[in-house]
Amino acid sequence: MWSNGMIRCIGRRWYSLQNSSAVAATAKAVHQLTVKDIMAKYHRRNPISMVTAYDYITASWAQNANSDMILVGDSVAMCSLGYESTTQLSLDEFQYHVGAVCRAPGPAFVVVDMPFGSFERSISDGIGNAFQLLHLNPKVQAVKVECGLSQDDYSLEYIKELVRRGISVIGHIGLTPQRVHSLGGYKAQGGQQSTDAVALYNVSQTLQQIGCFGIVLECIPHKISSVITDKLHIPTIGIGAGPDTSGQVLVQSDVLGMLPGHKPKFVKMFADFKKDAVSALSQYVQEVHDKSFPHIGHHTFKVNDEVYQDFISKIDTE
Repeated sequence: MWSNGMIRCIGRRWYSLQNSSAVAATAKAVHQLTVKDIMAKYHRRNPISMVTAYDYITASWAQNANSDMILVGDSVAMCSLGYESTTQLSLDEFQYHVGAVCRAPGPAFVVVDMPFGSFERSISDGIGNAFQLLHLNPKVQAVKVECGLSQDDYSLEYIKELVRRGISVIGHIGLTPQRVHSLGGYKAQGGQQSTDAVALYNVSQTLQQIGCFGIVLECIPHKISSVITDKLHIPTIGIGAGPDTSGQVLVQSDVLGMLPGHKPKFVKMFADFKKDAVSALSQYVQEVHDKSFPHIGHHTFKVNDEVYQDFISKIDTE
């Protein structure tokens, strides 16, 4: 039997770590959005919101903010792991983050990237890796695949095979970071020559034809994106593609101002977490140094006087 004192401890967080599993277990059951829900929102012409997340904390924020979709993006490579490029991210590393994101309770539709190297070796390897990501958690409902502009691009064949096997796919065209070297850098696509814009349009139509239920349009002039969106019967999610797409996606660390350095033109920073975090941590460090933290009584635990005196008497006799 537990003592009354032990019972009173239940539900209180004595340590600086919170049991996320317990939080998830006690959360109310919610309906997770499905492809059908996303398509219904598209047909009602309601804008679709998507934001990236890389761990339990950022996924919890996205869920609590009621984002329709969460993208576990390979941008975790640069935004969380300190790599210079998304191409450095391994599938094993990526799976760790997918699992963490999915442990956050909430209704958002979860999409995961197919990281660089996870499908390029062969169709069969790519299919196996896609299933591996889907097997991590039932919340993972779709994969996102970056595509080139050639009609015989390998990624189109891969996407077709995924769809044939019942895997929901979102295509990604325009600026595709995994192909940044072949694109000549991080540049807007489709605005210099009409042939490039036509190629974007054609591949968007192909992606719809082979079964994608949505397409990310990245760094494409808004007039071109508007036409592409208007000619499709599936939603487009824009990032640097203007306001006329069916929805928008941004990288969470950009939205919240988590990292220093240059922000892309298409980013709006809605907070300055880096400034606030450094300020808060600096205050903590200063209070540790001047011993104003922790404060006795407010940040400390009590000991029974008799227990304390007994403790002192025992150590004094040793």
